[in-house]
Amino acid sequence: MAIDAPLDSTTYARMFPELPSFQADEQFLHALGRVGGICDCGDTDDSPDHLGNTAAGWPILGQFVAHDITADRSVLRSHTNTAELRNARSPQLNLECLYGDGPIGHPFLYQRDDPAKFLLGLSGADLQRNSEQTALIGDPRNDSHMLMSQLHLAMLKAHNTFVDEARLIGVTNDRVFDEAARQLRWHYQWIVLNEFLPALVGQALAGQVVREGPQWFRPDHSVFNTA
Repeated sequence: MAIDAPLDSTTYARMFPELPSFQADEQFLHALGRVGGICDCGDTDDSPDHLGNTAAGWPILGQFVAHDITADRSVLRSHTNTAELRNARSPQLNLECLYGDGPIGHPFLYQRDDPAKFLLGLSGADLQRNSEQTALIGDPRNDSHMLMSQLHLAMLKAHNTFVDEARLIGVTNDRVFDEAARQLRWHYQWIVLNEFLPALVGQALAGQVVREGPQWFRPDHSVFNTA
């Protein structure tokens, strides 16, 4: 799909709509999280056997992926009818949160004299920002904290590097942007499939899904995001 092609809105739905919605007593839930409750570790230090060995950056990448495939603009409320929700993102790992509508649709994200490349902050160590220090990026949620903004910045710089590499091997100027975007998407998708998912669900399950395909989620052309 071309970067500047319009994307149809997609919906949210439930993978198992026949199952009843979760319900719990709110007072019980508050009791779980109160001071001294079962979820309160207090001042007790974690013992070594409670500590994980998973890289601390994976949750940040997971947040980035969530922003790439979902964007719910509706007002937060309880007992939402998912059929009424519209996803402002296409549920694909296509870095829409990075590219926006591309150099034509969102020219403020790109360099004026070289629109194949992203525009970075003046120092190159931050995102570009307006006079009120609001980040000018494809998804404002990626500036919610420093770790997210630095990951977004790293992706911008990776794209610009792929632009340079495409030019070095003789890609024509009118194809440089698309080639760089394709390379970045492929690297990003490889990381999600081969590193992030195994770290999240285990290598055995990730490998089984790759070999045998999905057991429950088999979308047709009207793919949706689960709610």
